[in-house]
Amino acid sequence: MRATTIRTMITIDGRRRARAGARFAIGTCLVAAGSLAGCRPTPAPAPEPTLPIVVAPAPPISPWPGTLAAALRSAESGKFDEAEKVLTQFSVEHAGTSDGAESDFWRALLKTDPANREATPRESMALYDTYLSGGSALSRYAEALILRRVVESLDSTRTLLHTVRASADAREKARDDEIRRLNDVIDRTTAELERIKRRLSPKPQ
Repeated sequence: MRATTIRTMITIDGRRRARAGARFAIGTCLVAAGSLAGCRPTPAPAPEPTLPIVVAPAPPISPWPGTLAAALRSAESGKFDEAEKVLTQFSVEHAGTSDGAESDFWRALLKTDPANREATPRESMALYDTYLSGGSALSRYAEALILRRVVESLDSTRTLLHTVRASADAREKARDDEIRRLNDVIDRTTAELERIKRRLSPKPQ
């Protein structure tokens, strides 16, 4: 009886130890697994997406500044016909553009220059009209409008002055003709008086 009890107690104790050992083993495994998980390297962050760099093409270089400089050099040298040729060619080749309109403005302006003896006010006004036909959005619209009025006023004044001078010349010519006619009358009258005087003079005895 005693021996049976002892064996029973040993068996129960062994089972307890086995269960405790199992729990210990499981805990050890869990700790080890946790350690392994903690030692796992942290994944690198995903790279940020990069946007492609777009380089805008450089704006084309306008030939207008060089063309205007060449035309002004010619004008300053008194070669207005050469300046007109340069600007006219540019205006035709760049018709419908802001630079082409600018060329028309400078053509009109050089025709307005008093040093340009070959230009007429009519030519200048016609070129201003060509420029102004492009509309009020043009960069020099106000200047062209004012200059066109100035040229028209000067042309009217010049025409009036020419008319007055022509009238004065006509009056002066008429006066000169009248003076010559009167001088002729005086000369004829004087001659006639001399003849009468000679007839009336007593003849020598």
